[in-house]
Amino acid sequence: MERDVFESDKRAVVYLDLLGFAALVEANPQYFATEPFDHPSLRSLPTNAAAHRLTLFHQFLESNIASEQPNHATVFSDCGFGVFYTPKACADFAVALMQDFLRVNVPVRMGLGFGTFSAIGTTSSITGRSTVVRATFGGTSIVRAVAAESCGGKGMRIFVHRSFSELFTANRGDSGPKILPIPKEFKSVSCELDYVSRADPEQIDKWLASIREMAHSAAAEVQNHYSETLAAISRMLESELDNSP
Repeated sequence: MERDVFESDKRAVVYLDLLGFAALVEANPQYFATEPFDHPSLRSLPTNAAAHRLTLFHQFLESNIASEQPNHATVFSDCGFGVFYTPKACADFAVALMQDFLRVNVPVRMGLGFGTFSAIGTTSSITGRSTVVRATFGGTSIVRAVAAESCGGKGMRIFVHRSFSELFTANRGDSGPKILPIPKEFKSVSCELDYVSRADPEQIDKWLASIREMAHSAAAEVQNHYSETLAAISRMLESELDNSP
């Protein structure tokens, strides 16, 4: 949780997206009830894999938001934003979130950006027969975080926009997560956040098992997401060995 930070118009933002969700919904179009699963009227319905994954996504994202209390957060459907005053707090949040999602077999990809941010407000209204929900916010931090997540890199990874990496590297110090170069540079993205180093080896083995389990049940056309994730984690572990005394 951030404390005693200087107020400014600049923010560090993490944008996250639930991977493969569109395909999962198409494969499971019926009985799309997300919560509560234990409601009496829903107990007789078949299990819906898409609804279950979306519920876990919201559950763990909102739990981390409650514990870390970012300056601003917006969650809708299969994606969300977390807005922080400092890149370090944002990176810590992203790493903890990724580790939680791996633990429960929820594949996500994230992007980190830094820049301006303004939240105008959130409202809902009924106009005739229409319900209109508005979440009005924006800034270069939002644009850059989205650009990082959608840069073209595959897998369960945390891609870092240049605006974020430059500031984070200059102020990181000796603690917290680190940034690693990626083999292929994308527009405005040349590195990713390491979310594995310093973790307990037994926990890492469990995450790797989760990734392989997700890959086993995934369609052939999305297998590259899982192979790229395993390759990225391998680089993270190799980097940790290279930097060990």
